Amino acid sequence: MIINSKNLNNINYIDLDYLDINYNAVKLIPKEIMNKYFLVPFNFDKDTISIASIDFNNKKIIDDIKFLTNKEVKIFYSDKNKILKILDLINEKENTDIILEQLKKDYINNANNKNTETDGFSYYSSENSPIVKLTNSIIDGAIKRRASDIHFEPFEDITLIRYRIDGILQQYITIPKKIYFFICTRIKIQSGMDIADKRLPQDGKLQYKTKEKIYDLRVSSIPTIYGEKIVLRILYKKEELMNLKELGFSILDIQLIESFLKSPHGIILVTGPTGSGKTTTLYSMLNMMDKYDKNIITIEDPVEYTIKGVNQVNVNNKAGLTFSSGLRSILRQDPDSIMIGEIRDEETAKIAVRAAITGHLIFSTLHTNDAASSIIRLVDMGVPNYLVADSLHLCIAQRLVRTICKNCKKEYIPSFEEIRNLNLNTNEKLYKGKGCHECNNTGYKHRTVVYEIMQIDETLRKLIIDEKNVDKLRNYNEQIGMNSIKNYCRNLVIKGITTYEEYVKLCSGYFY
Repeated sequence: MIINSKNLNNINYIDLDYLDINYNAVKLIPKEIMNKYFLVPFNFDKDTISIASIDFNNKKIIDDIKFLTNKEVKIFYSDKNKILKILDLINEKENTDIILEQLKKDYINNANNKNTETDGFSYYSSENSPIVKLTNSIIDGAIKRRASDIHFEPFEDITLIRYRIDGILQQYITIPKKIYFFICTRIKIQSGMDIADKRLPQDGKLQYKTKEKIYDLRVSSIPTIYGEKIVLRILYKKEELMNLKELGFSILDIQLIESFLKSPHGIILVTGPTGSGKTTTLYSMLNMMDKYDKNIITIEDPVEYTIKGVNQVNVNNKAGLTFSSGLRSILRQDPDSIMIGEIRDEETAKIAVRAAITGHLIFSTLHTNDAASSIIRLVDMGVPNYLVADSLHLCIAQRLVRTICKNCKKEYIPSFEEIRNLNLNTNEKLYKGKGCHECNNTGYKHRTVVYEIMQIDETLRKLIIDEKNVDKLRNYNEQIGMNSIKNYCRNLVIKGITTYEEYVKLCSGYFY
């Protein structure tokens, strides 16, 4: 059971990051004792209990635990911050279990007595209500883990709650189906949705306050055969915005992008599938721009981050404010630069191209697999080839890959398949994460961008005008040495930033 345990100067040390904690051992010691003495019980047998503590030689601690458990005590020294992190997770789990038990009792009482407080509005709004505490606990858990989304998924007997962390869904807890009804009602009330309508999809939004910050949450519900499925999207505020370097762009490429952002006109496109970080890259570009001498206006659906000095407009389809109608109005506002959240239709594409040609810097996103495909997409939207060639200046195609957890990173000898597919030397090593508490035992923590940048030069302009063949555009980019997304990811694998598995996953959706 003991992992990474070693003796340092006659002190038994244990690294909690690599430890699979037995939560039955945790139940043997009161939470108050663990918090008071900064200790974590992690294993036990018939006669002994093993404890990680910051104080490895405290006789009082040993005597107290021996009295409580009637077992011999083995003390292991561990780092205080790691103990606090484990205690936080234990407290979170225990609090959630207590709230769930209270809710089960409330449900039984409500079934026996229709006039209980669960019929009242206060049950869904009072901070002391168990349902409010449980909902808050779920959202708090997601924010602590830097999740982008929370999924509430009802099935026949239970409701599954999952977090999307670094692009991957991870199970958090399951709750009884009968309890989920209350959570669903609570969320719909808070987000301004119709609690009586369970037959149609709905959208809403709410603000969630923690002790330190306020978060905007976008809410979406959809009816399934077992009830309403709800997804919460967590929008982290402007102080969380990263610059291009933190996103994973190289210094040379940042300088290149910055030079194009100073251009008085033209189009800069960021392309990729849903969830590839396109909007984050656009916001990072906005932060780099001169907001004092320039009139910068954005039109977005929705505005996800507010940026000082930038005029930001929310799309409102119900009121008739679409990307295309909003863009026409923005052009009458004497703009220097315009950010369009997404070019979705022919009308928006044509207005954007005309605006770029008539002296405005436009930057936006498209859903295409690579940079060269963006040219064909604009042509397919009805923009003439010569206007695409004249207006488009720069195109960035990108994806996000998970990065190896630095806390549990280890090297290994690559297999024959890995050597062949990555074109490695036989003596090269690769890296992966072993899995620890820091990364929730996934081996990954955070994500980084992998990208390719296509500059539109005179030769490429001529190809755009003369050809509609995307393969010829790609061949030309390869001839002039453009670093492709696949090759960029390969280099990250060799540098030990991401894994071969992430490279394979990226290549499976990258068909050229």
